[in-house]
Amino acid sequence: MAKVRVGLVSAPNLPAYIAEELCKELPDYFSKEIDNETSWEVETTVDTLVGVAEETKEVLDKANNIKKEQNWEYVICLTDLPIFFRKRIVVGNANLDHKVGQVSIPAFGVMPMHKRIRVIMIELMKELYRNSDERVSSEEHTLENGKDAAKNIGRQFFFSRVRRLGASPEEQLDFRYVIRSRVIGYLRIMCGMTFANRPWDALLSFKKITMLSFASGAYISIFPNPWVLSVAYSPLRLVFLSLLSILGMVTWIIFSHNLWEKPSQHGKKRWRDLYNGTTFLTLTSIVSLNYLVLFIMFLAAMSLLVPPELFQIRTQVEGSPSFVYYLKLVWLVTSFGTLAGAIGTGLESEERIRNVTYSFRQQQRYYEIGEEENEEDKNEDTEPEKRCNQ
Repeated sequence: MAKVRVGLVSAPNLPAYIAEELCKELPDYFSKEIDNETSWEVETTVDTLVGVAEETKEVLDKANNIKKEQNWEYVICLTDLPIFFRKRIVVGNANLDHKVGQVSIPAFGVMPMHKRIRVIMIELMKELYRNSDERVSSEEHTLENGKDAAKNIGRQFFFSRVRRLGASPEEQLDFRYVIRSRVIGYLRIMCGMTFANRPWDALLSFKKITMLSFASGAYISIFPNPWVLSVAYSPLRLVFLSLLSILGMVTWIIFSHNLWEKPSQHGKKRWRDLYNGTTFLTLTSIVSLNYLVLFIMFLAAMSLLVPPELFQIRTQVEGSPSFVYYLKLVWLVTSFGTLAGAIGTGLESEERIRNVTYSFRQQQRYYEIGEEENEEDKNEDTEPEKRCNQ
């Protein structure tokens, strides 16, 4: 029985975790879907370039070198970076000559993940295995051949907006699967990159802010005004206050810790807008989760420490207050506490907040741009000295 070795080269963090899981499953699927007379071996390795390089050709060249070093017949890269084709989002692409493929995890959106990525990897492997010696020459031919794969992906996982496009000589690509809708494509990668940042893991890193928000809300609840306002405010007004408090804290964190990437000649606008949007969504997710935790804490405290008689005295409500009154009071205090706690973000260092908010690639980009700008500043400072010496 012939043996075929396939390598999965992943970026660090989430792609590496997904690659480890797929490594155990793919041999059986390759045997079932592609060739059951072949013994399939799947191995995985992590390479930082796959999570850093923004150019597809650079990633595929690196993967091809790793393939040769490891004596693999085929290799597929898993990256947490989006891949662009003109103004569309690429799900996966491949070079048939080098037997190298690439899959972009953010293109699958939130909660990707596992099954959809497995399906697209199987489709890529089919193309690499069966057509590595047959170059695709036209977009029309490629689209026709790709209909079955696109239907398969869409039928199983509601991913019907995928299609194949033809060869790209400058990138050494033979085909690619793209998302037809630009709007849906960008929404997917924004949500996908936010998911890759794992905002739920950042709650413990925000514990100082959470405690300060809770202390601020508890102090505010001492005064009678919040009690009276909670009875007077409608649910719509409370929703508005919630959004105001969450967006207020997000905005304060971004600008007080220099998380917003400014226009510069070192970064392309497309990537800058993408990373800024991801930063905003990541922080919004973190602060929203923090808001939910505060709400639960205040609800528990109010339920245990505030008897109905005290609520009646404070608010002048007729009759015994219902649970809805408690919810509205907790809701209002949580919003006020979150707004007050935004000031507490200054207690956290800029580097710590950035490590929590930025992905691996985004941190690399931040330091690269900073180093390039510092180098330019040094050159500008030394230029007058050179002229004087001359």
